[in-house]
Order: sequence, then C-alpha cells, then structure tokens
Amino acid sequence: MWLLLKSQIISSFVHCSNNIPFKEKNLIQYYFSNAQNGKQEFSEHDIETPHGVLHVTMRGVPKGNRPVILTYHDIGLNHKSCFNTLFNYEDMQEITQHFAVVHVDAPGQQEAAPPFPSGYRYPTMDELAEMLPSVMTQVNSVIGIGVGAGAYILTRFALNNPTLVEGLVLINVDPCAEGWIDWAASKLSGWTSNLVDIVMAHHFSTDELTDNQELIQTYRLHIAQDINQDNLALFCGSYQYRRDLEIERPVVGLNEDTVNTLTCPALLVVGDTSPAVEAVVECNSRLNPTKTTLLKMADCGGLPQVVQPGKLAEAFKYFVQGMGYSKDTFSHDGLFLFLSNSDGDFMMVRSTTTGREIYIPTNYTAKVTHRWLFSGISRYKAVELLMHPDNQSGAFLIRESETSRDCYSLSVLRRTSSSYQDCVRHYRISILPNGWFYISPRLTFSCLHQLVEHYSESADGLCCRLTVPCFIQGLDNAREARPVPTTIRRPTINWKDISRKRSESDNCLVSEGLREAISSYLQMTEDNSWDT
Repeated sequence: MWLLLKSQIISSFVHCSNNIPFKEKNLIQYYFSNAQNGKQEFSEHDIETPHGVLHVTMRGVPKGNRPVILTYHDIGLNHKSCFNTLFNYEDMQEITQHFAVVHVDAPGQQEAAPPFPSGYRYPTMDELAEMLPSVMTQVNSVIGIGVGAGAYILTRFALNNPTLVEGLVLINVDPCAEGWIDWAASKLSGWTSNLVDIVMAHHFSTDELTDNQELIQTYRLHIAQDINQDNLALFCGSYQYRRDLEIERPVVGLNEDTVNTLTCPALLVVGDTSPAVEAVVECNSRLNPTKTTLLKMADCGGLPQVVQPGKLAEAFKYFVQGMGYSKDTFSHDGLFLFLSNSDGDFMMVRSTTTGREIYIPTNYTAKVTHRWLFSGISRYKAVELLMHPDNQSGAFLIRESETSRDCYSLSVLRRTSSSYQDCVRHYRISILPNGWFYISPRLTFSCLHQLVEHYSESADGLCCRLTVPCFIQGLDNAREARPVPTTIRRPTINWKDISRKRSESDNCLVSEGLREAISSYLQMTEDNSWDT
C-alpha cells in the first residue's frame, strides 16, 4: 500500500490556443522516464496535442506490459474532485500498487487554470477524444475510468482506437446526442439559472439536492470557486453539442465483426437515484451483453465514486480480475482453479489462461460458506424445503442445475395471503465465458454473492425480492417474526355446487357467461386431474 506524496512536481502551465502548432516532442515522456525504482511518484504536466494542451497527472510507475489506468472527469469537476475519494480509498490503493494511473483534466478545467483568450474555440467532444493518443506515446494500453462527459470521451476514444483500450468503467455515461427537447430545456434553464445550478442539476437529482446538504454545498462551492467559470462554460457547451456515439448491440453470429460497438469489456455504473439512470440503461442496451456489466448502486446518487467508493473499488477489482489479472499479483495469468490441498502451508492452483501451475500460501485463501448455496438437491427437493412453514416470502436457495452443466438455479418462495396460492419459482443462473453470472443478460455479476445482494435489494424481474436463505429443520436458523395471518371472508358461492345447466331465470346470481366459464373449468379439472 502506498501513500500519495504531498510534494508535487508541477511544471509551468503552457497555455495553447488553436493557432499554436503541434510539437513532436511529448512532455509525457519525461514523467514516465522520471519514475525511479518503482517509487510511487505523483507529478503533473501539460501535454501538447493537435487540438491544444491537456493537463495530466501521473500516479505510480508503469508496470511492464500491464495497462495504465486512465481517468477522465465530468463537467464541473477536475481529476481531484472527481476521483481523489475513490483512489485514496484503501482497497483502491491496493489495486493501484500494480498499475500506474494517469488522470486527464479537460482543457482549462484544472485548478488555477487561466482563462482562454477571446475567440478561442474549445475542442469538440470528438476532438477531446482525439487528444488522448498523445498521452499514450509511452504506454501499450489503458483501462479507462470516465464519469459523464469523461465517460463519453473515453468511449469515443475506444471506438476510434480499439487496440489501445483493454477495458472501460463508464460512470453516468450518455451515448446519445442531446435532443431538441433537452436543448430547449437547457436554454430555458439558462434564463433562470446560473451555470453552477445547471451543472449541479447535471450531477444530482432533485431529491439529492435537498437531502444531502453537506455534499451538495461542498460541490457547489468547488464548482463556483475552484473551476474557471468561462472555461467551464466552454466545456459544458462542447458536451451539450456532442454527437450520438452511434453504437448498437451486435447480433451473435450475424454482424459481430461489422457493427459499431465496443470490443473491450465494459462496466457501466450508475447510482439508483442518479439523473443519468435512463441514459446508462440505454447505453447498456446498445452494447454486447457478453462483454458488458451494468452496476446500479443502491443508496447512491450522481457521484457513486464519491458516495460509495468502497463498493466501486470492489466492483473495479472484480472487473480487472474478469479481464484476466489475478487477485494477488494482477499479472495477466487469467483466473485460477484450485487443484488440490497440499500438506503444509501451500496450495496448488492452475491458471485458466496460461495453464501454468503454481503454489500459493494457504493463508491467502479462506473457506466461504453461504447458507443459500445447496449441492446435490433436485428441483422437487428445493420446492419441498422452501414450502416449510417457517420460510417466509422471499426465502430462497441456489442449487446446481439438473439440466445445464456448469449452471445454477435460483429457487424463490413467494407467499400470498392465501396459503394454497404459495408457490416456488425457479430461475436459471447462466455463466458467461469470462466466469460472470446472470439471470437476465442485461445484468451480470462477478460472483453469486453479488447476484444475491442485488436481488435482495430489488426484485428486478423476479417474483419477489430475496429475503432470507431457506430454513432447514435442525439447523440454527435465525427466525424472523412472521406476520399475523389476515382474516378473510369465506366465499359465499361454492363453484362445485353450481349446476352446469344454463339458467334462464332473471333472478340468477351468476351470469350466463360466468356460469359457462365455471362449467368449462370444472370439466377440465375433472378430466385432467388438475390441481385446484
């Protein structure tokens, strides 16, 4: 684990308008070569590109052929206010021990940035993406983390340079161009609101603006005081007039090689109360479901990297492991399978990518037992266990699938006010080639525990929300108070006592159509011995 050095190597800020020619000598070469002996240095430099100057900050040292983590912030923020909370989090620092990090500030958005000269034309979003290759002259590839406008820029960069991007974490990404309704709304809001209010509405929902006053006040002051307002207006204007990314979901076996979409793994992240929820869901619908994961974070608004850095760091760790970088060394050996327990302090494992067999310390492993994971039980047995009277609605278990190899099944109990209507629903849990799990292809999880956590927070398509693992007679199950049964009125009409003959009487309590329906139902249940 390493600490951020307070002393920074800050080069003089070079201000460049569109009229300044591009220089072949790239300053980024300096701070890549300046890192010595694996030391975690922190340096800031200005990189000249064909479309202007980019302010970049380097953390750590490139590690061999491993990719560099490249970040890009949203409007109204810079790399510090957008990412410091996340990258200073303990779990994230454990990851960055193995990867260098390059933070990119959009032109004129860094702290103490001077204003642009009169008549300066700010780069378009496409041009901002075209500036990034100048930052990568000394690296082979990157794993990108972008928020909002930064997520859009990194996506455009990955579409233009697929071989340079190994993976993308896209927070609050919007793949669409601003529609005319959005444009009109922004114009109207501009008459009644200042720039700070518009940016705040971009980041936070209405509820968050009123409920989380401490966070809101902190970022309102930062946007108003730490970011040059003229420069911010130019960046906002560039994002407002962005083009549609024009990506579409490929059809397996039909247009996978020709369709315009991301070819790298992507993790889409959004808070459940963020203003960007609809945009992120739209982006997810356009990407390859076998390479895309949507993470909708509960109890989180427009800045998940600030409000929930621990959850995001854990998700990023699983994302990097899914790309083939091992948990302990993050070397590109793929995932490891346990082969056998050896006598002593070491255990043999095999890389699923290279086939290499190595020994790791047994104290690096721990046995994890989940009460909801069952082995060797059938579908019928799962129903029998879940229908136990001590199980409440939402009780569940996960078992090995009887019909599909290497798959699981989720069995869930749904209780109703009438006990005879209680039922157990079964859902197949499939596994992607990268080892991730899903019930619906639009939502994938790196492990079963994550899947259970998600559906415990929201039913999201299941018959009900998961509550507690299945009760097993004889085990120390934590029982919860069961609700008192409700008193219901017994039906006054017994269907089986109703004659199948039509009644012409006007005083009949049952209409002719309903009588025919009841008659047909009774006939079918008698002939086929169906359950009633």
